[in-house]
Amino acid sequence: MIVKFIEKDTEYSDLTFEQSYIVIGIEADYYRILNDYGHPYLYPNNLFKIEDLYEPSDWITEIGDDGERYSYPPTLNYPGFFEDFFDGKEDAISQFWRVINKCLVLDS
Repeated sequence: MIVKFIEKDTEYSDLTFEQSYIVIGIEADYYRILNDYGHPYLYPNNLFKIEDLYEPSDWITEIGDDGERYSYPPTLNYPGFFEDFFDGKEDAISQFWRVINKCLVLDS
């Protein structure tokens, strides 16, 4: 999925107005994208306009108790993955970049 950042809000200075970003996961309806600093952070989906709805067919999607959506590639779809990533655990970092590189190749 590709989304365009449409908010002119200084609260999100790590994103560029009208820049397109590849969604690498969805968590409680928030989009996880690589921001302008290369960090995979979560952002409210209302900050973006969807440009391309395509999602890889292997993504695992679940719906929460309140109807919120969770969707990730299988290798990133386990509890604590991003905690491990941000804690600097090498296995999580390596796995993350393998998935991202694959996504970037498929979207180019």
